[in-house]
Amino acid sequence: MTSVNITGTSRRSARRLPVTVVATLAATAVASSAALAAPATAHAQGSSEAVVQVLPAPNRLVAWGGSPTGACAGAVSTSLRGDGYPGTASVSWAFAVAGVGPCALTATLSWRNLDTGASGEKVAQIPHPRFSLGVPDPIAHPYDAIISTGSGRVEYRLTTTGGAVAGPIVVDTAAYQG
Repeated sequence: MTSVNITGTSRRSARRLPVTVVATLAATAVASSAALAAPATAHAQGSSEAVVQVLPAPNRLVAWGGSPTGACAGAVSTSLRGDGYPGTASVSWAFAVAGVGPCALTATLSWRNLDTGASGEKVAQIPHPRFSLGVPDPIAHPYDAIISTGSGRVEYRLTTTGGAVAGPIVVDTAAYQG
């Protein structure tokens, strides 16, 4: 005689991932593979270079995670240099975000000068899946890559609206030698 499950659950379903999770992971894997194997397109400027720029390195913050919509996943990175113009730092952004549909992802680079107390932030928008770096995409103008932090030790943190967090790291910013 066959037993009847009256609890409304089954042991087999508890061990399986929900179909939406499996489908999302599969779509992300396919999109990532295609972006790495294919030449750059309109929204995939230098995809192989973008992937390299989201790997850990000195003076680089990398935030891995998903988007608020749940349809995109990947990495956002910022590489920071404090030896450009005196009293300023420069930031290079890179995105390696795969998925389907709109991402609605916002990345925020927050900074605080540990010597002067000055603080601020830079924001980058990732509206859809993309593999890109540099100007004009993801930032609109080269001026957007300059941060007037003042000289000294500057602490940086990178966060996204998808819940990813990276940092803190401290980068020394050169003083004006006038």
